Amino acid sequence: MKGAVFDWDGTLLDIDGREFYCINAALEAHGIGPVSHDFFLHNYYRRPFEIGTGPRMVLEIAIEGKNVEPERVYETYRRLFGETVDRAKLQKGATKVLRFLKSKGLKVGVATMRFTRSVVDSEFQSFGVEPLIDTLLTREDLGLKRTLSSLEETVEQRVRLVSKVLEKLCLSAGEAFLVGDSWWDIRAGKKLKMRTVLVKTGFSLHSDFSSEKPDLALGSLEELEAAVREKGWMSAH
Repeated sequence: MKGAVFDWDGTLLDIDGREFYCINAALEAHGIGPVSHDFFLHNYYRRPFEIGTGPRMVLEIAIEGKNVEPERVYETYRRLFGETVDRAKLQKGATKVLRFLKSKGLKVGVATMRFTRSVVDSEFQSFGVEPLIDTLLTREDLGLKRTLSSLEETVEQRVRLVSKVLEKLCLSAGEAFLVGDSWWDIRAGKKLKMRTVLVKTGFSLHSDFSSEKPDLALGSLEELEAAVREKGWMSAH
């Protein structure tokens, strides 16, 4: 292996506390009471993917029957999210595994379906990971500001984004592995014929994606170094 491509939210970055805060702050800004943590987790992670998950879904369900415009609430949430980098944190083992990969001479890219590039850049700076990541692309680089319309489109656009990261890294799909926390990461990797790693954080912490059959299924990023050595994806030093 000559490289690795990581998802960002839920994989390298733990954003749950920040999301919960921003969703409730946005609701309160529009005169709506806060939601419980269980309500947040259920509607963010556990709903059938066909009918939508994530922050927009939490907000839309929370304001059902209320006299408030959904897009106004969502824009308030987006603004708050961009202003609260300090409420995010890296997943356990994230910095260590990035340093390990770079020490072995691997190229490292991040492909995130988050839209706003400038916010992700500020997170890179805040956590000091810029020197450890060679390429970052977000959904903004695909020119897709709208909400994706289907599960098929989610996978299709994930494939496009990861492909662009591989191009930036000057790697073929067979020379890199893809690390993510969701079924769409694994499906995208398989479509590209990449080796795939599913980490039990983010979405996979709340759902069973074992049927996607990733090449590696890990409990955390802290297991990645030993796992890729065992797989023979790089020489041990």
